[in-house]
Amino acid sequence: MIPPQRENEITQPTELRDFFEWHQGIKYYGFWAIEVQHPLCLQQLKLCQQSIADTLHPHYLRQAHITLSASGLLDEKHFTASDLQQQIEALTQARIPAFSIFSSKPDTFTTAPYLSIKDPSNSLTSIRDQLHHVREGQDACEYIPHITLGFYNQAYSIPKLLNQLSALNIPAIEFMVKELVFARYNTHEIQGRYHVLHRIPLD
Repeated sequence: MIPPQRENEITQPTELRDFFEWHQGIKYYGFWAIEVQHPLCLQQLKLCQQSIADTLHPHYLRQAHITLSASGLLDEKHFTASDLQQQIEALTQARIPAFSIFSSKPDTFTTAPYLSIKDPSNSLTSIRDQLHHVREGQDACEYIPHITLGFYNQAYSIPKLLNQLSALNIPAIEFMVKELVFARYNTHEIQGRYHVLHRIPLD
């Protein structure tokens, strides 16, 4: 069932270009995340991507992950090395225990489809609070844990896309989170891979 408020929604295509007006020449953007490596979850992601492949830009190379906090552009005016070190120390001292989360049904933002993530223990929110106590992130107002499938290449009917994705009957998969990572990607490559700079193992 499509919620009434979404019946007339359409996607917004993403331009594949260098957004200089955003990064102003700053080379990297940083973020805290959970890497997704569970084989069944990766299979689900691939199935969802294949089912709507004609609506997505090809060559989406960013590895499967759940963003915890979008730190921002990496330089001395935005997100600094000192900010990062303080966050690393805060997470290390917190001795966060490993926890489980669940992949859930496919859904979509206006710019990108995604696989939903359920967090029964509210561990993701707790970790975000610890990070943002040191330095606020550049996140959207509402935090929706998810795994991005790619970016739309044109405007499409969101109800039609949701019906198509829901027909896949994707089952929930539980997997353990045993590590947090801080990664960066090149701001010139909107669909490019990220590179992990720091790993924090959980207890």
